Amino acid sequence: MKICIRSKTPMASLLLFSTLPAAVLGLIVASDTSLAAQTATPVPQPAPLAQAGAQVKPDTKPALPPPVQPGAPVLPPLPTAAAGPTIGEIVVLNNKLFSKEFIISASGHQVGEPCNEKTLDDMKVKLFATGYFGMHSQDVEDAVKVHSEEINGKCRVVIEVDENDSIKGINITGAGPIKPEEVQKLLKLKEGVVYNPNQFLRDTQEIQDLYTKRGYVMAFSQDSGIDEKGFLNVIIVVTRVSHIKIVKNHKTKRRVIIREMRTKEGDYYNRDLVQKDRIRLYNTGLFDEVLVEERSVGAGQIDLVISVVEKRTGTIAVGVGYSNRQQLVGRAEVTETNFRGMGETINLLWETGTLDSRSSVELGFTEPYLDRKQTSLGVQLYDKVIYRFSNTLQSSVANTNTSSSQYHEQRTGLTLTISRPLRENIRVALTGRAESVRTNPLNLDPASASIVQDGPIYSVGGSIVRNTRDLDLDPVTGAYQTFNVQVGHAQLKPPANLFLIGSVHGNVSFAKSSFEWRQYLSPTGPRPRNKPDADKSTVAVRVILGGSTGTLPFFEQFFVGGAETLRGYREDRYWGSNYYLASIEYRVPLARRLKGVLFLDSGDAWGGPYQEVHINGFTQGNFSPHFGIGPGIRVGTPLGPIRLDYGFGDEGGRFHFSIGNVF
Repeated sequence: MKICIRSKTPMASLLLFSTLPAAVLGLIVASDTSLAAQTATPVPQPAPLAQAGAQVKPDTKPALPPPVQPGAPVLPPLPTAAAGPTIGEIVVLNNKLFSKEFIISASGHQVGEPCNEKTLDDMKVKLFATGYFGMHSQDVEDAVKVHSEEINGKCRVVIEVDENDSIKGINITGAGPIKPEEVQKLLKLKEGVVYNPNQFLRDTQEIQDLYTKRGYVMAFSQDSGIDEKGFLNVIIVVTRVSHIKIVKNHKTKRRVIIREMRTKEGDYYNRDLVQKDRIRLYNTGLFDEVLVEERSVGAGQIDLVISVVEKRTGTIAVGVGYSNRQQLVGRAEVTETNFRGMGETINLLWETGTLDSRSSVELGFTEPYLDRKQTSLGVQLYDKVIYRFSNTLQSSVANTNTSSSQYHEQRTGLTLTISRPLRENIRVALTGRAESVRTNPLNLDPASASIVQDGPIYSVGGSIVRNTRDLDLDPVTGAYQTFNVQVGHAQLKPPANLFLIGSVHGNVSFAKSSFEWRQYLSPTGPRPRNKPDADKSTVAVRVILGGSTGTLPFFEQFFVGGAETLRGYREDRYWGSNYYLASIEYRVPLARRLKGVLFLDSGDAWGGPYQEVHINGFTQGNFSPHFGIGPGIRVGTPLGPIRLDYGFGDEGGRFHFSIGNVF
């Protein structure tokens, strides 16, 4: 007599089971088996009817068996029902690529185990879950079939499989911005191995993670997978920018915004690049807010909507202020940083100070885009006064031919700067300068009066800048490095009727170079993507090194001291042909547009032919670092942050007031 046990679990359930954890799967299979066992239990038969005439009392309790007497023989237990059949043999049919041993091992069962419906279902589930079977089956029930036959008290288990094809080749299309070779490296499925849809799903997830990590948006075509010829097709659809729409711009022309963006219509859409575009738009100084919205317009297509809130770029300022260099200052300025709506800057500045009642006039113009390569041009015309040292200069020997005791430089000239980006975050510039410099005669001894020099000066310089700051005006993360080289020539002559000792005059040539590194780090991490101008605490560090060769005019030396360099000291307190400067600041937001600062500066300038000059009792010596430390306040205004610092140095403490960040 033959008894056949067949799996009754629908394959649709197997598909579901293949995605469940093993523990859950075991629970489900166990539940189904228990139900089958319950239905297989014989239904209890009713008790035989009582004989006629017998009296039956309801609720009569059955009599208990008599107690076993000591020494009585113990009867053996009654025999239990025999256990079910066990697996005596496992046969595999239709396998071509996989060995019998592999398939039996993958089934999770072996000869000698109980042969029942639970075992057969489990073998079927585990084999299907491998992903190697069912490629040619229209009905998933035909992917793996498991049944058994009982022969002489043993089960003969038969496994029929529909093996997937081996991969004859791999085709990757639509990879777009990422090379197909790089995509193929992520595939665990290789040519010559058996196709496995489960592994292909894992491979496609790794590919998608790669695109996402690099900022791209992509999807796979529904035709991806193995075809009837055995070729594995990986069809990628990378999203492109269909259209860029600019909204809420009233003054700024659309092309001014578009030219700042590296994202262009028709390009692959990259969220990281769009974020950098937002930063570029903020760095123009034209906008208070820049928002980006994505709008899907079809498969692999997206529209970008750039919404901007423009700043007030035109200012007229008239007022009276105080400067450490000029003391009480009258000032009038007209500035437009979005001239003609083209992002051009034009400014006119007039200043007059109480020191000697001298005036300064400056006219500047900047064209940020001369051509499609983003070449910029800056022009400055000026007739300005530069006051140094911020204190009256005196000496022990008076000179009756002088009319002032305040050293200053009257500079009249022109400066041209042309710059162009080399690559992302790197820019080079070329600067030419022609000036006529006049210094006032001073009440100085003959040795110190050598700093009084007049004459024309010409120079040309080059620089290279690498800028990775997140926001130029208020950086929180990133770095800024610049290297400058300048060569020049001056024709120096002393004022008439001035007797000098050891003077530096005549034709002199020189070369100067400097390197600056700024680094920014936020203890709480970078700014969030959705708010690139958020206020955050910041640690800012700056280091500058400079040197020169040849003979420098006194007014071309490196100067250290004051609000922009070494706080806690007088303006230009130290001078020389070489210098170094190091600063660190901790900036903490206190309120909207208000920050508190703690700073530490260190610096010095030394060397050159002017070491014997005595100014108000101050002399210069060899290299000797000086330190300044103190607190400060930054108040945000449309003209830039107003800065008030108080520094403690070797020579006491000083307040410093200016506009703009130190670095």
